[in-house]
Amino acid sequence: MKGPLGITIAVSMGVVGLVCNWLYLQQQAGDYKRVSFVGVDQNATINQGDVFKNGSLKRIDVPRNSLGDLREVAVPWNQKDLVIGQKATRSFGLHGTEILTWKDLAEPPTKNLNQLISAEERVMWLPVDSRSFNPQHVNPGDEVSFRIPRFGGEGSSRNKPLVGGGEIIGPFKILALGDRKGSPDVHSAAGLSAGAENILAIAVKVDASGKLEARAQKLSDTLQVNSFQGVQILLHADKNRP
Repeated sequence: MKGPLGITIAVSMGVVGLVCNWLYLQQQAGDYKRVSFVGVDQNATINQGDVFKNGSLKRIDVPRNSLGDLREVAVPWNQKDLVIGQKATRSFGLHGTEILTWKDLAEPPTKNLNQLISAEERVMWLPVDSRSFNPQHVNPGDEVSFRIPRFGGEGSSRNKPLVGGGEIIGPFKILALGDRKGSPDVHSAAGLSAGAENILAIAVKVDASGKLEARAQKLSDTLQVNSFQGVQILLHADKNRP
């Protein structure tokens, strides 16, 4: 086909081809997004009963479309600190780099909370309303924000916040839920009781003078005013999720 009409059709077909190629590449890129887990480096020799150290752990990225059941059994990379210092239930180093599972830990994470924060952070405990919070869906290492009710307007009182009022503060990293510092599965497998999992231990920052950062001070003030009643917890997306 020749002439202006033929050129127009050829150009149009070329544009369609480019768009199709772009859509295909976008789809392929999505398939290769990664989710990160804790692994034991192939150069690290760990025997049963040995303690996991930071230098022996390695980040392993797994394609999203190849996860299978890993989400349920493997240790997420953002919970690596809970692994350090724990004893291994089996030996590593014979089969190259291996992904670490919760069953590979001899006991639930028992690291002290003050070992999980930096010098510029403090641990704050917050009792939350168990009627509006399901701890089984939240793990240490997750991030949450808090929706604080607003008082002081017409018709409001100490136990009756303003309708539609509220401020979202966060995110904050959860260090523990009650006595639990790891996943519910590991805690249960060790025969430990759940404890008061509606008491959250979170990491908050302080300035050079030791004063709480503004958002942490707001949480503290809310706790003193109404014992954290009416505060809603908002769970953030997993940073390791594609």
